[in-house]
Amino acid sequence: MENSMLAGTMGDAVLALIFVVYLLFRGKAVIAFFQNLDESIARMPERELFAVILVGFLGASLVFGGLSGLVYGWVGSGQTFTAIGLGLAMLFSILAAVRRTPLMSDKIVWNFAVGGVLGVLVPFFASI
Repeated sequence: MENSMLAGTMGDAVLALIFVVYLLFRGKAVIAFFQNLDESIARMPERELFAVILVGFLGASLVFGGLSGLVYGWVGSGQTFTAIGLGLAMLFSILAAVRRTPLMSDKIVWNFAVGGVLGVLVPFFASI
């Protein structure tokens, strides 16, 4: 269990880095989306809103990394864990496409970033 939690934390660090790079490229589109949601959010300066969104993504990567470590410790098999991660990413991406959610392409990228990165790296880090 200890090894899987460490592996989840290491996978979380990689996922956080990917989210930071992603937001550097797509930050303006994500900011515009949130500004259109609510008038009080629209009044926030863009730099502050970007910082809030960045912290949210980093927090989400921490949560997903911790959960992936717990689930990997429970599942125990790297192949099964990878299949679960990629399968859930595919399922959530199909749901995003069918429901035509806002930022659909971004959500598909986020799904595969979480499912793919953690699904592959957690078993890898646990085996080291």
